Formats: sequence, structure tokens, C-alpha cells
Amino acid sequence: MKYLILLTALISFSVIVADERGPDRAMWTAKMKLDLAELKGPPSLADLKAKKADRIANLDLLIDSGKYEGPALERLSLMREKVLNTELPSQDQINLRHERKIKMMKNRLKSRVKMMDRRFRDPRRDQIMRDRERWELRKQKNRRTKKD
Repeated sequence: MKYLILLTALISFSVIVADERGPDRAMWTAKMKLDLAELKGPPSLADLKAKKADRIANLDLLIDSGKYEGPALERLSLMREKVLNTELPSQDQINLRHERKIKMMKNRLKSRVKMMDRRFRDPRRDQIMRDRERWELRKQKNRRTKKD
């Protein structure tokens, strides 16, 4: 009996600890991705050309495999044509996209930090969410009673 209680306590403690580390890990991975994007910098035009050539080669391989027929084959050939017809952006456009992406990642990271900090939470929002949840539950309950 003692071992059962001890085992239950250990399992529940591990679940609580794992639950607490979840947001920290998400914050850490988001920060790591942001740092990596900043260090790598924007991709070069040659990288995009290589990606495009690789996509076309992959689609050609799928089309020539003979595994696809009818609408699926048409869809693959349309995808290939679309990839062929797309123009590559200039390096300036690539740089702007990269800067915009980094800016969005920083803003998202800041908002996550604010959400984690209880000082920035609005208590009225919590009350509104609880009220909305109650309203949804009542609505579901009324639907069930009307069906019967």
C-alpha cells in the first residue's frame, strides 16, 4: 500500500514538473530559432535557385514514376508548371522578407513573455473568458435537451 501511494505521488509530481517546463521550453526554442535566423541572415539568390531546381526535379521524378494517374497526375504537372513560371525575387526583396520575419519573431517572443508574466494579465479578460465558457456550456446543454 505504501508503495502504491509513493508511486502515485511520484507520477503526479513528474506530471506537474513536466507541465511547468512546457512553456519554458517553448520560449527557449522560439528564442533559439530567432537567434539562428539572425545569425544565418537572409538566403542568397543562388540558394533559392537551387531550391527551385530541387523542387522541379522532385516533381519530375513523381510525374515520371508512373504511380500517379488522372487528376493526381494533372495536379502534379500543374504544380510543376507553377514552380517553373514563378519568378525569383531580387536580393533586396529577400532581405526585406527576412527582416520582416525576424521582426515578427521578436514581437511574438515579446508577447509570449508578457503572457507568461502575471502582472500584464488583465483580470477582466479572465472573467470574460470564464463567462464565455459558461455560456458555451449552457448553449450545448440546451441543444442536447432540445434534441431529446
